[in-house]
Amino acid sequence: MTARYIEAERGLEGFLTGLRSDLKARTFQPLPVRRRAIPKAGGKVRYVGIATIRDRVVQASLKLVLEPIFEADFLPCSYGFRPNRRAHDAVAEIHHLTSRSCEWIVEGDIKACSTKSRIRLSWTEYGNGLETNALLPW
Repeated sequence: MTARYIEAERGLEGFLTGLRSDLKARTFQPLPVRRRAIPKAGGKVRYVGIATIRDRVVQASLKLVLEPIFEADFLPCSYGFRPNRRAHDAVAEIHHLTSRSCEWIVEGDIKACSTKSRIRLSWTEYGNGLETNALLPW
């Protein structure tokens, strides 16, 4: 079912009314996500999942309801999957804090960080843990 089909054949109101009825009756069942491969440089492939329009409408609706509830409990220093916050903001804050000799424990997923955001990390051992010496953009 495409957006064009919904608008032309079924009508937006009919589509949303049927979806609302399924959700209220607890009979809504998401469909399997369509998986597509996107070629990347170097012969690698990145897979993406494409949800149906119906499932995307439900996901967006849940996000509108749940996001403000959970957002109220997050600390300002939390950056993961939050509105108006991105990985570059987290890296900038880490750089700001570490350049002022603050003692912090920083936890994060930096897999492929050097290839995606072009950040060079320099670590040294500090007691039983690690301390950053530099967090420099290339």
